[in-house]
Amino acid sequence: MAEVEFGDVKLTGGKMLLIIPLLGSILGAMWGGFEVYQRLLDAEQAVTEYVAPDMSGINQQLAVQEETVASLKEDVGQQFETVTTLLESMREDLDRVREDADEVDTFVRTIDESTNETQRDLRNDVYSMETSLNDRLRELDEELREMRDDLEEKIERILDNPLNDSE
Repeated sequence: MAEVEFGDVKLTGGKMLLIIPLLGSILGAMWGGFEVYQRLLDAEQAVTEYVAPDMSGINQQLAVQEETVASLKEDVGQQFETVTTLLESMREDLDRVREDADEVDTFVRTIDESTNETQRDLRNDVYSMETSLNDRLRELDEELREMRDDLEEKIERILDNPLNDSE
């Protein structure tokens, strides 16, 4: 086998087969690192050479937008206060309407009770009048029967009377 000697170190063929790829990998990694470093230096130089854009127009637009937002906040605040005032007014009106509705409800209940009582009284009066009328009709009917019976009896007596011969 091949043997290489560097000073006191002897390298045999098997060890060289391990060392050569290892040295190649280390050298390749160093070369790649230097390439990346060079590209970073080139990019830094390009960035420093690049002129920064004029931001004054954007700053002006931002200022205008901030003013618009501030005025919108004020408008919204005023509208919120107006809406709050309207809601409070509506609540007060609703409370008054509820009170009025309660009063009307109480009044209607009172009228219903009074109407029901009057209706009962009227019904009782009509019933008593009907009863009285029925009693009176029975009496009249009885009197009429008695009068008829009496009249029939008188007619019979007249007809049975021998002095009353009209033939």
